[in-house]
Amino acid sequence: MRLKPNSLATTESLMRNWIVPLLGRRRISELKPSDVRLVHKAVFDAGLATGTARKAHEILSGMLSAAKADGLVTRNVVDDVKPPEVIAKNPRGSLSTEQALAVLAASANVEGTRWWVAVLDGIRQSERLGALIEGLDLDAGTLRVDWQLEELRSEHGCEPLAEGQWSCLTKRGSSFPQRRFKVKSSLEYIHLYGRLALIRPKLGKSRTVPLIPPVVAVLHEYLEATKDRPNPYGLLWRHEDGRPYLPHEDQQLWRDLLFRAGVINQEQTKPPKDRTPGTPGIPTTHWARHTTATALMELGVDAKIVGEIVGHVDEKTTRRYQHVSSPTARDAMERLSSHFKDALHTPTG
Repeated sequence: MRLKPNSLATTESLMRNWIVPLLGRRRISELKPSDVRLVHKAVFDAGLATGTARKAHEILSGMLSAAKADGLVTRNVVDDVKPPEVIAKNPRGSLSTEQALAVLAASANVEGTRWWVAVLDGIRQSERLGALIEGLDLDAGTLRVDWQLEELRSEHGCEPLAEGQWSCLTKRGSSFPQRRFKVKSSLEYIHLYGRLALIRPKLGKSRTVPLIPPVVAVLHEYLEATKDRPNPYGLLWRHEDGRPYLPHEDQQLWRDLLFRAGVINQEQTKPPKDRTPGTPGIPTTHWARHTTATALMELGVDAKIVGEIVGHVDEKTTRRYQHVSSPTARDAMERLSSHFKDALHTPTG
């Protein structure tokens, strides 16, 4: 099984906090359906999301399936238990057409190209932060999504001496220069610096998204304006010194943009922990992605084509939001361009 770093961390957390404490002393051959329901109940009683209970169910199922394959058990008792139904607490939102137009207009400058791509191409925040210049083909009008930016968890690269002590004399493995990243050996990644790395996109494979002419035009200007900016990692969007934008930095810039566009108020531009209690939530960068999918669906574009463009795993995912070289996908993006034509003018610098 190939797990992304975040998925691996979630699995470790569920094993450490729920599955092992509840079932760790039981022989695997003695487990019953009631034990599976016990894990469900413990997660629910702790007030955690239904998705967390569902994930614990899936982990248990995987463990029992492996045990069955090895001849340790004759059946997977998890199969006899209905998995928890996932109930979304917060429906996935998108910007209205008016809000999207305001955002595109407010970001009509060289540094705003990232937001034009976010709203008009629907790539994930991590994919945008990890986009490489080499994946950009302005002649063909495409952007290849090969990587996404990720923070990798690390562990000690040295040997343990005693309980809680390590030969490097540090408590945290992340503080040691010879640390190891806690990733599956099969995970393909490019280490940038510190905990930052580029890993393959969510589906594990690259995809190419079409760029409409106005976006191609602004990217031409952006590349010319930033050609002398340091770029040690080959990133398309980066700080003045060449560092990648971190997710929280990107979210702050997004909030600032929403304020300039009149979508949110001044208080909402603050990080969540600094806002006055009761302040309404705000559209995150993921809303930009949802906006692409929703607008395309409203324009009557088939869900399968929308999924190709924004990189959904399957058609069901696309419908929750209401190969790109295909003429159909290109036509869909041209329709999106017409939908937002009032805001799509050349950036002012």
